[in-house]
Amino acid sequence: MRSKLTTLLLTTLAAGSCVLAAASPALASSDAQVGKRKWISSESGWQRAGVFVEPGDLVRVQQVGGSWTVDHRRFDYVSARGYTWRADRHIAQGCKILNSRTYGTMVGKVNGHVFKVGTGLVFRAQEEGFLELRINDADRCLGDNDGAIRVKISILDEG
Repeated sequence: MRSKLTTLLLTTLAAGSCVLAAASPALASSDAQVGKRKWISSESGWQRAGVFVEPGDLVRVQQVGGSWTVDHRRFDYVSARGYTWRADRHIAQGCKILNSRTYGTMVGKVNGHVFKVGTGLVFRAQEEGFLELRINDADRCLGDNDGAIRVKISILDEG
């Protein structure tokens, strides 16, 4: 009796895995629903997010984990939102990529166009190119940074 149940169970599982295997290519091609996940380090400059955008694409970038700091000896770890303006005043100035945003804010770039991402952003791509992300801290000032932000990038609507 047990061997018949075991055989029936294994047959059912095998049939189910065939159905899943047949369905998986359709699921995998739905990249907009799943999204691409990537770690963005505070210790590196511009980092490719693994997504190529084209004009008209509606792109969502959102923080899904992690934290970072612009000085692991002196300042707290923060989200991709960055430091408050009050905390920002205590950080040595002159190292921002975007002066209109606080240190620690996640910023993005497609070709030469730089913009604030923070903990989340939905934008319509104006030009084609690779999406790049980084901390709002210039290359020459990355030596005392620590941590990383985990992001999820999705193309919601292809233009």
